Amino acid sequence: MIRKIIAIAKQDAREGLYYRFDLLLYICNFMIQIAVYVFIWLAIYNQGNQILGMSFEQVTTYYILVVSLDPIIGWGINEILGEAIRDGQVLRELLHPISFFSYYFGIRIGELVEAGIVGIITFLLCAILFGIVLPQSLFHFCAFLVVIVLSIIVIYFFEMILSMSAFYTNSVWGIEILKRAIISIFSGMIAPLTLFPEWVQKIANFLPFQECIYTPINIYFGELSNIEILQTIIKQGIWITVLYLLAKFIFHKAIKNITINGG
Repeated sequence: MIRKIIAIAKQDAREGLYYRFDLLLYICNFMIQIAVYVFIWLAIYNQGNQILGMSFEQVTTYYILVVSLDPIIGWGINEILGEAIRDGQVLRELLHPISFFSYYFGIRIGELVEAGIVGIITFLLCAILFGIVLPQSLFHFCAFLVVIVLSIIVIYFFEMILSMSAFYTNSVWGIEILKRAIISIFSGMIAPLTLFPEWVQKIANFLPFQECIYTPINIYFGELSNIEILQTIIKQGIWITVLYLLAKFIFHKAIKNITINGG
């Protein structure tokens, strides 16, 4: 099973990396976004030294990490799966000797290769141009990576749940926008969650999305204790289990009523 997933990931990664000019455009786009964030916050910080306990260097690092993680967390399989449902390709995929969920997880991993390259290059270039705050320690950096990896799994099952709507609507365009909005707000991608109203923070604390951006960056800065890091990982494990079971339930319900355009 693992070999099949890796083979699918390699094929998808090769296809994604073939268009190298697209990668360059993605990197340029993300660097421009970071530059805009830096200039805006520089103007704000010129009025004072700190905002909510964060120095300008920390805020700069925060947004460099946010934009660098954007392709890793934000890109997904919704459009790919939606298209497969619309054109009938999903019928062939249901007959593959590999499970439906494993097949698309392989595609997601392949996409992560491209996203990871874009994110890492963006981070390194911006670190050189704008400077960054280094992680608190090697332990905190490793914990940061672990939480990011678990977040990728959380987002994958969340995407699978949303993509199931295509079995009924033949379109996931609106769902993709909704997914992006939810993750952007409750992950801390738009701004650190401490800048949001308290009721938004309470919702974010319950949902699994702040572990995609806000929490791992705080781990990177050393703002969370070892117990809090462990609690974060346990929370992610619970959400992975819940979303997996929900995705499987919805999937088995959806394929019983499958309708494909043209056949």
